[in-house]
Amino acid sequence: MPIDQRELRDLLDERSSPALDRPIPWHSLRARTRGARRRRLSAVAAAVTFAVAVVAGGTVVSLRGPDQPTTANVTEKLPSRYEESDGTVYRRLATATFDPARQASVLFEVKVSGKPVAILPDCPSPKAAPPQVSAHVPGLDKTFTLSPAPFLMNACERGKAVDLQPFPAGTRTVTFTVNGSPGRTAPGEWRFGVYEWTPPSTMKTASPPAEPPAKIGKELNLAAKATTTWPGSREVTVTVPNKGLGLAVATYCGDGLGDRLSRKVWVNGRLIKGGIDCSASPGGGGFLYLGERLLSGKTTTIRVRLETSITEYLRRPGTLTVAVYAGDM
Repeated sequence: MPIDQRELRDLLDERSSPALDRPIPWHSLRARTRGARRRRLSAVAAAVTFAVAVVAGGTVVSLRGPDQPTTANVTEKLPSRYEESDGTVYRRLATATFDPARQASVLFEVKVSGKPVAILPDCPSPKAAPPQVSAHVPGLDKTFTLSPAPFLMNACERGKAVDLQPFPAGTRTVTFTVNGSPGRTAPGEWRFGVYEWTPPSTMKTASPPAEPPAKIGKELNLAAKATTTWPGSREVTVTVPNKGLGLAVATYCGDGLGDRLSRKVWVNGRLIKGGIDCSASPGGGGFLYLGERLLSGKTTTIRVRLETSITEYLRRPGTLTVAVYAGDM
């Protein structure tokens, strides 16, 4: 049945009166509007903080500043910021992805501020064979490698960032290269986070040193041990009697120093080659075996010294434990 204009107006008034009788929540509406506006501005800012280019067949990611990551996708394995047990803070600068099935190498450029730089990998599997990571500084004919060992040793299994050799003072741009080794690099997608780290302003007390195992395998038995606290002391000396058996030297660096400091070992005053890093776990990082032909006299004196090219480690606490085992291999 058709209705005229007056009847339509009366019907609309009747249906809308309940809403008109309620007060309008202006405060709530304004707050929601301001929140939506801030979210839109944040999204736009994030979209323009990174740029991607392709150079020399590899992917190059350029950052506008050290506070901006190259990707908006953050996972727990590559957090934007995290803190280690000694109070050292790691802050992510950039991320990159490498797939050895599709790429021979990947290049990416990162802005740095002068703090120590480390690489944290997100590996396809915990025990994967990693690709090689190196870095170059514009204008310098030098390759900067991981330190103290030039590979991502134990990084996948332990989830611990690996340092790079320190860059020259004043460096603000670094180009990183990830190279795969055909037939050796584990397949799957690799992700890498580039981090700068800052030691604690007040150095904590070092944790008690871990007790080395009484035996390594079935043949090697603990003969002597000694510990010291870094950085107050950097050397340990152990003297053991010679009983016609070979000796094995295991070194362990506690707290956050494991796999991050280099070591030198002298036997009766002679520098011995083999193993350059201080292990993160007693007996778990291998040992230096000294056959009987290297030993002479009634005793053998073993001296172990820790070193680092990264001066910020002088503000991080830790311990050095040297354990000497006797036995035939």
